[in-house]
Amino acid sequence: MKGQVSQRDLARIAGVSPMTVSLALRGHPSIPSSTRARIVKLAEQNHYRPDPALAALNAYRANQTASACYHGTLAWVTGFPSREGWRKMIQTTGYFEGAAARADQLGYRLEEFWIAEPGLNAKRATQILLSRGVRGLIIAPLPVPRGKLDLDWRQFSAASLGFSLVEPKLHVVMNNQFRNMKQVVKQLHMLGHRRIGLAMPSANDERVDHNYLAGFWIAQQDAPPDAARLEALLAKDFSKKTFNAWFRRTRPDAIVVATSHHDQVTGWLSEQGLRVPADISLVVAALPHGDTVISGVDENVPSIGAHAVETVVGMIHRNERGVPARPFSLLIEGVWTDGRTACARRVSAAKARPKSKRQSRPRSTS
Repeated sequence: MKGQVSQRDLARIAGVSPMTVSLALRGHPSIPSSTRARIVKLAEQNHYRPDPALAALNAYRANQTASACYHGTLAWVTGFPSREGWRKMIQTTGYFEGAAARADQLGYRLEEFWIAEPGLNAKRATQILLSRGVRGLIIAPLPVPRGKLDLDWRQFSAASLGFSLVEPKLHVVMNNQFRNMKQVVKQLHMLGHRRIGLAMPSANDERVDHNYLAGFWIAQQDAPPDAARLEALLAKDFSKKTFNAWFRRTRPDAIVVATSHHDQVTGWLSEQGLRVPADISLVVAALPHGDTVISGVDENVPSIGAHAVETVVGMIHRNERGVPARPFSLLIEGVWTDGRTACARRVSAAKARPKSKRQSRPRSTS
């Protein structure tokens, strides 16, 4: 067939109406799964590409009438050992809330799908998703870094929340952890802190592709002349013993910790007779969803979930499926929030220490 292949051309080849083709390419559940699969295959064989102008018009119409028009189902894919395990992560429920709300606005329903269910293999999982009319997947953060998921990805438009999924390499939507960490250190310097430390389990930094350590290290290079560059603690065994040993060596006046360990570290400091924030500031690069007490960066967690849905819905409209040849990362900027766990310090020139000429390196312990 010569020239650009249209949906009408596909309808003629398939022997169905143009509306059936349009619904099938969007994964609408009103079209039988066998018909959807046949039309998708014909679209691939005939090198069908959506008209960009028409896709933009359809997206506009969807935004205007989404509440009255159902387009299909998206799957919220989780890979924890238990079905509800993902809800225990501090930020993930916020991602889901934002994703579900945005999906509803665009005329989609977001349903949970537990891909780690015992006995569920890749082939069966793919069949179940297709039978439910699912063509778009939001991959929720996985329980461990460097995670892998097995599906017939050719059938789906998909994006991952964060960097915990490394195989396959999908489009990623996440907060900008590198810039958020830089912002935290800069704010602490502005509050007068000159001995800023980073302490967290190594797995927390690994699951964000080491953006926490990178942002901390770069921010230290841009620190005021009288600021010290402290050794970072990234420990496989993030215990009270490991933390206290690091604390005695570095003597920080402010510490950036993992969101999930803020309360624990507060307790360890209290056992040493130190009060937060009167004696030492304790902040995070990612505030827990809905928290108004801890000082750190507000990621606007629901917006991250919403952007993930917009990414996947856009892919569905453009008929983009499978593992992308050149995956992109959409990084959402965070905003510093004062909270109540950091306060200003008076900088004493007599006590300030010059920067060490040695670059700080993370300390890993087993």
